[in-house]
Amino acid sequence: MRLLVLVLALAASACAQAPTETADPGRRADSVVTRADASEPPGDGPTLSDGEITAAARDTLAVTDIRIPLGDGAIEARVSTAPVTDALASPGVEAFPLNALNLHDDESTSVEAALAVVREVGGRVVELRHSGERNLTFAVGGATFRADPNRVFTDAGRRRTLGSLSTASPAALAALEAFADSVLAVYAAVPAGVVLTLHNNTDANYSARSYAAGGEYASDAAAVTVHPGTDPDDFFFVTDRALYDALAAAGFNAVLQDNDAATDDGSLSVWAARRGVPYVNVEAQHGHVAAQARMIRALVEVLSRQ
Repeated sequence: MRLLVLVLALAASACAQAPTETADPGRRADSVVTRADASEPPGDGPTLSDGEITAAARDTLAVTDIRIPLGDGAIEARVSTAPVTDALASPGVEAFPLNALNLHDDESTSVEAALAVVREVGGRVVELRHSGERNLTFAVGGATFRADPNRVFTDAGRRRTLGSLSTASPAALAALEAFADSVLAVYAAVPAGVVLTLHNNTDANYSARSYAAGGEYASDAAAVTVHPGTDPDDFFFVTDRALYDALAAAGFNAVLQDNDAATDDGSLSVWAARRGVPYVNVEAQHGHVAAQARMIRALVEVLSRQ
């Protein structure tokens, strides 16, 4: 039933422009990233560099680049896919164990971690590629606009991100709406049990503690778990209580969105909550490749039991 709900919800956001192959105020569930050479802290699991993971992943991944129209131009979406292993395939279920979406082009650690897990268990990673920066820059009718690609999934979010980064003109709003529909169409090309996104943050900039009592985003959270001795920068942000309970019980930091009170900032978590679709953001500090890969593996295991 959960899979059916997700497929129907994503199908309802029909692509307005068919894709062809070839720091915003009020941000939540992800963070602005400043690129830095960060190493994995001691005791954080296997030491794999981004380059090692990428090279290994390329051995078994099929990669397709898709052009998604945006205003006068287009944004590239890279889709990396690996076959599902027999051990994880369930009879009669075609959903990949992992179907992940990366929206910010400066959050590469999350992509590297996901590719490592996809290579192991099969699945799919969709990543937007444009400038190496968080925000999109695009033109409509010769005018230039900027927007956060994780703030485009609701009307209020599109107005907010355009208004804060450039100008919320009718033409730009229409272009972003069509772009959001197209991104969802590309992501939903294969069934998935949840909407799964990948994000990175910087140390002490944004974490699970941002949602705890007294935190900047406390009003957006229904529950928060930060385990003693763990890095609060590495956490799950979810819209589903059962997933929150399971991930927290497995020893991971987790935040449960308050789906009734959460600020409408246009993020995919808000979009999903409005449609009753389970959503998970796997959030980790930039450079924590092994930690984020371990989180993704644990999520796959939790989802297999749902």
